[in-house]
Formats: sequence, structure tokens, C-alpha cells
Amino acid sequence: MTGKIKSNRYCNGCSAICCMNLSMGIGKPANQKEVEDLKWQLQFDTVKVYIRKNRWYQLVEGRCMYLSKDNFCTIYDRRPQKCRSHNPPNCERHGKYYDVMLENPKDLEEYLTSKKRNKYF
Repeated sequence: MTGKIKSNRYCNGCSAICCMNLSMGIGKPANQKEVEDLKWQLQFDTVKVYIRKNRWYQLVEGRCMYLSKDNFCTIYDRRPQKCRSHNPPNCERHGKYYDVMLENPKDLEEYLTSKKRNKYF
């Protein structure tokens, strides 16, 4: 099935959104050093942090090296398990996948201040 993104009907017409950003679970910052490290990471224009159901994630924007110019997976038949387990329609294409999006150090600082989370450091 090389050359097809997915056979799932929910993926028909999708521009391979899930193949363009890398999302990883991270821990909520627990002390000032972790806050400073996260603020440093958020200085990069390809890095964001989002919170969904009280779980924190780091989002690195980019494009999978195996995605063709026409947005088809070139290694579909041997793609990694992480790709195989992506679960439409609970994906980026079918709605808001985050509760809070933090795009830069200021956003993080404002979020922590508003939630008074930095008080427990």
C-alpha cells in the first residue's frame, strides 16, 4: 500500500496533518528550573507546548522525511507503530486537540501566573 497515507475513511482528503508535527508527552514543570528550560524551548519558532485534559505535550512543527510532496507516506507498508496507532477521527483534522496552547515564553509565564502554578515551586 505504499503511496497511500491511510485507508481509513476519515483520512480521505486530509493533507497529512499528523505527518507534519511531532507531539510528545512531557511533564508539567515542577520547579523554576523546569519552567526556565521550557521557556527556553519556546523561544524556537518550531516548538509549542499544549495542555489537554491536564496533560502537557511538546509540539515540534516540521514535516516527516517520508512524506512525499503530494502528502502521501512513502513507507506506508513499513511505517512505525506510532504512525499506525494514530486514531482518526480523534486527530488534529477533526477538531481542537488542545485545551491550552502555549506558543512562546510569555504565554507560558501568563498561563502559570493565571493558574498560580508557579506558587508551589
